[in-house]
Amino acid sequence: MAKNKTYKWVRGLLAASAFTSVMFIMQACYGTPSYNRVEEERFEMSVSGKIIDNVSQQPLPGISVSSADLDEIVVSDENGEFSLSSYSYVALDSISLNFSDTTGRYGSLDTIVESDSDSLNICLSQIKA
Repeated sequence: MAKNKTYKWVRGLLAASAFTSVMFIMQACYGTPSYNRVEEERFEMSVSGKIIDNVSQQPLPGISVSSADLDEIVVSDENGEFSLSSYSYVALDSISLNFSDTTGRYGSLDTIVESDSDSLNICLSQIKA
């Protein structure tokens, strides 16, 4: 019976050392796996500007500015200013923007701007009743 225990013990030791040897060879050939996500290159895309009334030239607060390209929606502040900013894995040459008034006093405007453009000045016209 002692011979059987010794035989099983030696067999287990040999199996463990064989497994360890295989793992050592695998690591030597292929290296240690890295599970850290490699940071991909991202491009910052931003557009800013001011929205004004076409006739009075007064700033328009509360205008919704959206961009499907940047996947963001913002509302112009009390000075009519807005700023959209987002990161993308693809560099865009142009950005599609939609300007709409939630109160319905001003008409909507869809436009495409160059992605490297400076501050925009957007004029919206009132809808005639």
